[in-house]
Amino acid sequence: MVVSRRTVLSRLPARGRLVVSEAVLAPTRAALQASSTKGQPDEGLVLWLGRNIDDTSLVLSCAAPRTSSSWGRVHVNENAIGAAASAARSHGLGIVAQVHSHPGLDTRHSEGDDHLVFMPYESVFSLVVGNYGLGSVDPADGAGLHQFQDGTWVQVSDPDAFVIVPNLMGGAL
Repeated sequence: MVVSRRTVLSRLPARGRLVVSEAVLAPTRAALQASSTKGQPDEGLVLWLGRNIDDTSLVLSCAAPRTSSSWGRVHVNENAIGAAASAARSHGLGIVAQVHSHPGLDTRHSEGDDHLVFMPYESVFSLVVGNYGLGSVDPADGAGLHQFQDGTWVQVSDPDAFVIVPNLMGGAL
């Protein structure tokens, strides 16, 4: 599947970095893959929770609000977003990124994605995972990393903008 775009999606370097705890990746993938309608895989959505510190978005946890899907779109109602934001705030965190899946391997934002992101603010990230969440969450391996810059979405062109912090339990420090 190729995403629907009539306008050009610019490719630009990120403003800052998206730093993600490895512990967030498995539950993110599981939630995306669990999204289905009548037993058929469907697009899913996960909110990444953390802190924005200077130009770094640090992801420490995730929330998978209930979604509704129809062909080519996934939607979360505002009450579910509010509940996720409230739960995040109770731990001193906020919603710092959105992750959603596409049916095929095209992980660019569609024009619908540009308009349906929960609440775009300057420098917020959006990650698209292909193949209903079976694709990689790493942009170096096919995920689409996007950022809201100057009032519009761009596809991030620099692979160094996405950093996975490994779990060092049992490892040498």
